Amino acid sequence: AILAQGADFGSRCRGHRVLKSLPVRSSSRGSRSFNFGWQKMAARVGARLGGLFLVLLPGVAQSAGAGVLRLDGDGAKPQNFAAVYAEWSRAEGKLTAEPVVRPRKDAYGCKQYERCPGCAIFVLQGNCTFAKKASLAKHAGAALLIVAKATDGPPAGMAEAPIKGRTSASEAMVDAVMVSKAAGRKVLLALDKGESLSVTVFPKGIVADILSEVFVGVLAVGLVMLGAWHSVEDLRRPELKAKFDEEVVAVEEHSGFHFVLFGSVMLTVLFFFMKYLIYILLFLFATGAVSTTTMLLEPLISNFNPALRARHAFSLPARLADWIGFPRDHNCAEALAEGVGSILAVAFLLYRNNDSFGWALQDVIAIMLLLTIQRTLRLPNLKTGTLMLVCTFFFDIFWVFLSPLIFKKSVMIEVATGGGTGQSVPMVLKIPSDVPGQFKILGLGDIAIPGLLISLLLRHDLIKGYPRFGGYFAAGVFGYTLGLAATFVSLYLMQHGQPALLFLVPGTLLPTVFIALRKGELRSLWTASYGPEAPPEGYQVLADEAGKRD
Repeated sequence: AILAQGADFGSRCRGHRVLKSLPVRSSSRGSRSFNFGWQKMAARVGARLGGLFLVLLPGVAQSAGAGVLRLDGDGAKPQNFAAVYAEWSRAEGKLTAEPVVRPRKDAYGCKQYERCPGCAIFVLQGNCTFAKKASLAKHAGAALLIVAKATDGPPAGMAEAPIKGRTSASEAMVDAVMVSKAAGRKVLLALDKGESLSVTVFPKGIVADILSEVFVGVLAVGLVMLGAWHSVEDLRRPELKAKFDEEVVAVEEHSGFHFVLFGSVMLTVLFFFMKYLIYILLFLFATGAVSTTTMLLEPLISNFNPALRARHAFSLPARLADWIGFPRDHNCAEALAEGVGSILAVAFLLYRNNDSFGWALQDVIAIMLLLTIQRTLRLPNLKTGTLMLVCTFFFDIFWVFLSPLIFKKSVMIEVATGGGTGQSVPMVLKIPSDVPGQFKILGLGDIAIPGLLISLLLRHDLIKGYPRFGGYFAAGVFGYTLGLAATFVSLYLMQHGQPALLFLVPGTLLPTVFIALRKGELRSLWTASYGPEAPPEGYQVLADEAGKRD
């Protein structure tokens, strides 16, 4: 999944085919195809879908002068948009203006406006300075100037500039805010429909905003820890080891390079064809809900009622089962899990843009996908993990910061924001912010990729018998937490989408290497063999003496 094996998505997920670009090792027979039961198929489907979904998407934060613009129409539900106050504006309390109008002579607001006392004038960015737009709005008697950004992305600030013949520019200009290009399109659409609009602008609550970021961080750290715990079930329950290993795919050393290659191709294709491919992404994400739900929920249902696993539910036509790569026969436990997953998938497709609970449906699917990835993908040693993280480190930096030199826009951010389609891109965790209708986002790859390393560290600690805070796992989680904190701080300082792996990779790798050097285990951890192909050294001791340890 993390290795962008989704680039191999054109190959149908059939039970008799081998996962092409990622060799899979069995416990004793070398390479083999995925010819397992439903759980194994679900694991493979989830992994392959994960490669398509885990495009590393950065979050975007607003500046300290951030505010909220609430748009009220004729009986319509109020809409809230992120806004940034102009440098000369007073970001104090609420400011209400009505109606919202746009200049008839010049959409950019660079020519004299008609008088409209107390109104809000809506203009586009460009053709003249912000100061001139605001000065003309002041002379027209407007209470507020709204400027729609000319390019995609979050709104930016508007700097104060001197106006000829004035000693103080602020005295000659009306309060102003900038909104994003996407928000501007919605305002224009409402005006074109002839709606009577009013706006209210108020500062964004800093404390509430920080709490939203903290919640995102806590959720991400919790998922990394839960995924790592889920990934060592074979060590916690040795009687399930043989069955567990059948579901696991060992990450190969060259997979990091595959990620860079295939991930770059996928990002480029999405950048140019997002308006068509966004619906394919949404469908595949929903499909992933069925496979991951089945894999995670079926064992719970079977443990609660073992008779359901033995009872036959239905059979698929042979041709259909072969085409989609699913087994023909399904027992009742699988059918129940598939039913829950199908309901979740349909609900997501129907209500994904619902600000009240659509984000929760997306997060549930994303969480199950993340748990499936950490359970079914395993780093065999630190060497493979380092290659993987270093490759994704430079991949993230290039597509966020350097791609504008080639494509005129940040490809990563453009894809993350839906490419102007107005659709919500599903490859992120979404948490409501303090502004209704606005969300904090964190890319799934920013959780899953470091999570693979954290899972390796927990496995190593358990096998070596290290105490809870005396091994690698706790230090890795702490480093991941610091990396997330650095990402959030950078978002606020830079006012630009940040490649989270720029901070998360060193935050997890550096403490791992330091502790390994201090313990004298760097060489052994670098070349370890914790993949599913063979039991790691010391595993049998752990299984035999598990009950004797604290």
